[in-house]
Amino acid sequence: MPARWVRIFREVALLVLVAGCALSAPMPRPADFPFHEAAPPVDIHWWLSWPDDFVRAEGLVERRHPYVASAWLQLLELDTSGRIVSFTTPTWVRWLGRDWEPFAIRLRPRGGGQRFQVRLYSFEYMEEVSP
Repeated sequence: MPARWVRIFREVALLVLVAGCALSAPMPRPADFPFHEAAPPVDIHWWLSWPDDFVRAEGLVERRHPYVASAWLQLLELDTSGRIVSFTTPTWVRWLGRDWEPFAIRLRPRGGGQRFQVRLYSFEYMEEVSP
């Protein structure tokens, strides 16, 4: 077998192995997250991390109605009185067949905030297709 084909075979085998490992990792469930927000018709579940100068919210948005097609989420920085100090532009999440979808939102805080919250900015229902 020529060396070129051996190299291609090894690369394909490595890709299949890596993809298999990635798919075998368990998908997080809503109960795996410490923060939860009920925002009918969805529930939002997330955790926060602080890499570098950013706050990052990662989680799942779970639809409570099968006709919800997409949602727009925002990460907010709030002061002690609950007023918004800073916020992100809305992040779009689209459902692709299951009832929850992952999301990740990154915010550079302005400072003065005491807590962070993910909120539902808006949502859209599926379009009705009529004959």
